[in-house]
Amino acid sequence: METILEMKKIHKSFFGVEVLHGVDFDVKKGECIAICGENGAGKSTLMKILTGIYNKFQGEIIFKGENIEHLTPLEIQHKGISMIHQELNLLDEMTVAQNIYLCREPKKNGLIDFKKMNNDAKNLLKRLEKIDPKAKVKDLGIAKKQIVEIAKSLSFNADLIIMDEPTAVLTVNETEMLFQLIKQLKVNGVAIVYISHRLKEIKEICDRVTILRDGTYITTKDIDQVSEKDIAELMVGREIEEVNQKKYKGSGKAALEVRNISDDFLKNINFTLKEGEILGISGLVGAGRSELAEVIFGVRKPKQGDILVYGEPVNIKSPIDAIKHRIGFATEDRKGSGLFLDRSIRDNANIVSMLKNKNIFNNRKKEEILAKNMIDVFRVKCQSTAQKIKNLSGGNQQKIVLSKWIAVSSKILILDEPTRGVDIGARKEIYDIINRLAEEGKSIIVISSDLTEVLAISQRVIVMHQGEISGEIVGDNINEENIMVLATGIGE
Repeated sequence: METILEMKKIHKSFFGVEVLHGVDFDVKKGECIAICGENGAGKSTLMKILTGIYNKFQGEIIFKGENIEHLTPLEIQHKGISMIHQELNLLDEMTVAQNIYLCREPKKNGLIDFKKMNNDAKNLLKRLEKIDPKAKVKDLGIAKKQIVEIAKSLSFNADLIIMDEPTAVLTVNETEMLFQLIKQLKVNGVAIVYISHRLKEIKEICDRVTILRDGTYITTKDIDQVSEKDIAELMVGREIEEVNQKKYKGSGKAALEVRNISDDFLKNINFTLKEGEILGISGLVGAGRSELAEVIFGVRKPKQGDILVYGEPVNIKSPIDAIKHRIGFATEDRKGSGLFLDRSIRDNANIVSMLKNKNIFNNRKKEEILAKNMIDVFRVKCQSTAQKIKNLSGGNQQKIVLSKWIAVSSKILILDEPTRGVDIGARKEIYDIINRLAEEGKSIIVISSDLTEVLAISQRVIVMHQGEISGEIVGDNINEENIMVLATGIGE
């Protein structure tokens, strides 16, 4: 196949520290190539150089036979390169169509032709999922926002599309639709750069895989030459141990009881979380998993039902009430609601403690000690506790999200998509921490769209479908087939 992109000997430094060490990367026309590496390996930096976000670097970029280094992001887009970013870049107060065609709106008699723009957006979205082009982005869930990002990228009619964790919040059906679209794009000669920590997806959809480690190019392999385990071990530079599912050894005492919870969407939710247990909550995106977590944490108010903590009825009207009852909630949207991006690691690690003890004088020395301890426990790659969160990799940001709840000794932890955007090495570290917390007596709910994760970490699984609990799976019956039957409502 014809080579459409060559990146040669790419070097990039920040504040005198080199983070890319002469990386080579090439893409062929009509292929889907994966870039794999741990968080901090240089994947995002390399792609930001390609898309013009970083234009101070050493090396050469040749796209369709033309040198394109040092162009602006808009000039790069006009050359035929588009990127779907892992973190959403949408304007909440604007409509779906306005976001897709921002600064490129069709005109009629000098004015925006809203009818054409909405129709064009509708036709684009047909290829993915039916979303009202006139809907405001703020009213969409994360999964639908991701679909809008994909549609926006497709609207440029690019010759090369970069997809950074495109399926992180998509349902199984939406993922399959995306894969069908990728296959069609390849037939049409479009090249795809696919960045994902989901190795099963890479094996399914990609033709080749390039491995980066610590800013260094390691190798490029045809996908049929490597197994998932091979890719993982090339990423981390060592053998990967399998994650062994832990058996529940808790006291059997009920830590959390949810009784007959209902609202406009949730319907008669009942379940018990035991002390020292890791309970998985599975289901398709939109099934009500996050909504249930928000009720328990006081973000949503149910119309009826009760919540008991260690046998005592509690009245949780707000997140502060939940925190006082030692309930922690790591949300799925770490940048939107999980972190203060412009504040330091120290501030973020201590933020829940500050809220919980807002009338008590803050001891900066203790905060520094706690932050350093969290960095050590979670193996956060950073320069110091003063480093701003926005300058960390996605995986290290996720570790800080988890650390702030451990800092206040939460007894009940709700973890919504706890390893979204996290590489395989960091993922195992987070699983080990979750298992250790359970062994210490913490009670943990893990909400995840990744069935591999649910199977790896859960000791018991409840499955949701259209706002209801459709079933509970225990022991040897916990497998993908049984989860999907309940998640899709096939058995109804």
